Amino acid sequence: MRDKNYINSYLNSLLTDDVPKATRLMIASLNDYGKRAIVNYHDPHSAYHKHADIVINVRTFGENTENNTSLFHYTTVRSLDSILKSGYFRIKQANFMNDPDEVRWASKLAINCLKNYKANSEEISRFKHMVENQPFHDAYIWSFSKNNDSETLFHVYGGNEGIALELGEKDIMNMIATHNSHGKRSLDKFGLGDAYTFPLTVLYNERKQREYIEPLVQEWLDAYRGLKNDPADMKEILTLCSKNIALFNMAFKNPKLFHEEEIRFVSLRRNDGTIPPELRINGVPFINCEFAPEFIQSATLSPMCDTNEEEIRGVISKYKLSVDIRKSTLPY
Repeated sequence: MRDKNYINSYLNSLLTDDVPKATRLMIASLNDYGKRAIVNYHDPHSAYHKHADIVINVRTFGENTENNTSLFHYTTVRSLDSILKSGYFRIKQANFMNDPDEVRWASKLAINCLKNYKANSEEISRFKHMVENQPFHDAYIWSFSKNNDSETLFHVYGGNEGIALELGEKDIMNMIATHNSHGKRSLDKFGLGDAYTFPLTVLYNERKQREYIEPLVQEWLDAYRGLKNDPADMKEILTLCSKNIALFNMAFKNPKLFHEEEIRFVSLRRNDGTIPPELRINGVPFINCEFAPEFIQSATLSPMCDTNEEEIRGVISKYKLSVDIRKSTLPY
């Protein structure tokens, strides 16, 4: 925690004669929270500044797809048949994931931090509202694993129909990004309804998660408490903190789930609230993306799968695919 002497000294170095007098007076009128928020925002050595650059954070947790490394999508035989028949796969909106902690883990850690920093109920409520309503709110996630033979993933996502599909990272990225761009070749041409796609490597290490979350939560709380006297600067800080926490919700998961070895393909859809989802089933929004079946490299059947290898070959053969069909090596 920075002491007052450091904060005042750093502010003096910022507020030179080149800064308009009105701005200097406004900063001088800030309470201690607001002053600390301003200093941490500008000081390149602050813990906040080191963890708050959202472009760097996307790259830090991003995955390089150029090598087309094999990833595995755990699903059911029925879902595979449906995908091949329709030529489409569905990517669910992040807010409707199966696990209640999914895309909320960072928020849970952040709220615990707020409580430790003595935030009151109104501040915590406002924090939740800002994270839930920041510009990344219309996000969709398609999950894969680096684990090619997981007893847990077979059980959770397949049951007695479990199957793991092997696809290459680059192929997956090309499918989703091509669909989401709607023919546009650069991000500056993206409009409402278009989606930016990027792969994230999930972080399970809670110590590292807290290294990112704690300084952002402190900064958010300081900015919120300094909002009255400098709304323009403080709102900018609040928004940036909220965007980062939303990103961390997509990149951080419960450490107990480390065995999943998850890679996520995230699609952030530009939406001002007026654009309906591409597909809605039972109230759940989806992106409905074209699927290239030739990208399936192999299919591994769960040890508990009721469908045998020959039956799967029969399904695959209808589409003239060259796919390695095999049984899991797990004992059960």
